[in-house]
Amino acid sequence: MDKDKAKLMYNDRELLLIKSVFAENEELLKSVRKLMFGSKVSLKEIEAIKSSFSNPDVVDAVKHKVYGLNNLETPIGQLSDFWMGAETQIFGASRDTIYQAVAVKEKVLEMFEKAFALLTNPDGEKVNLEVKSILNKPRAEIDELQIDLIARNLFMKAIDSGLFAIMTIAGKKDETLEDVLNRLSKNSNK
Repeated sequence: MDKDKAKLMYNDRELLLIKSVFAENEELLKSVRKLMFGSKVSLKEIEAIKSSFSNPDVVDAVKHKVYGLNNLETPIGQLSDFWMGAETQIFGASRDTIYQAVAVKEKVLEMFEKAFALLTNPDGEKVNLEVKSILNKPRAEIDELQIDLIARNLFMKAIDSGLFAIMTIAGKKDETLEDVLNRLSKNSNK
């Protein structure tokens, strides 16, 4: 496998899909972000999302960039999986920290699944990003470890940075696949 392609963890088909759908189309990415964050999305935006994500391979390519889950197609030595790295948060930690780390990961994964389902069904169940006040609540209802708040922020950061990476990969319409690989290689070497 080519060195530049290994760095990207995308195959040629995924790169071409991303480029064909998202090149010079920041508005579509903004609409996707709005939909995933539960904001109001116009009918025109919904139609653009439905049209763009009618191909399940496009959904998979975007999902692959935002979060890896059992993605065994990546090059050897570059395995990307949603749960990898959690062990560094919990090894030798207190029970509360272990619980918090695992519960947050589970919550973020649930949020990703809901958000990505919206790409093909924009009227589906929305991700709840509401931050609930802990003031004036009975102790039994308080999220003492602030799992919801941490999960919310991690989810939002992952979606936004994943969409930014897709926009960067997509580049300009007149770029060839080789141009994209060269540009990304130069950017990663800075």
